[in-house]
Amino acid sequence: MALFNVFKRNATFGSGCHDVNASNPFSTTLRVRGYELDVFGHVNNAVYLNYFEHCRWEAFGQLGGDVRKSDAQMVVRKLSVEYMAAAFLFDEIEVSLWIERLGRTSATFGQSLRRISDGQVLATAEFVMVTIDATGRPVEVPQWLREQHQP
Repeated sequence: MALFNVFKRNATFGSGCHDVNASNPFSTTLRVRGYELDVFGHVNNAVYLNYFEHCRWEAFGQLGGDVRKSDAQMVVRKLSVEYMAAAFLFDEIEVSLWIERLGRTSATFGQSLRRISDGQVLATAEFVMVTIDATGRPVEVPQWLREQHQP
């Protein structure tokens, strides 16, 4: 999984272009809250999944993927996370997302968490998502997502 050098804040894309890839990720920031800590005083590993999902919702909303107006939904089929470092109370975290691959009914997204104060990458992840209709059957990846990816 490739990491990247371009980091932007406040729910933006790495540049003016909307080709969401590893060199031009969508990024948003958040701050660690006390209730996300475990008994060891750092963010529980499971909370990282919430951070990744928050970023996907933000990205999809800005890319035109308003799930409230769609008959199709993207659901997680498979995920892999590599944990590298801990996050602590009040850390400001940048969460980034990029498209690694688009198939007919699925998309693979890369994501990362980075502590802003020191640039430490906390975790990277790969999510395979499948687009389904109301009955749970696979359907084609939405056009708004295809428009964001240039192979």
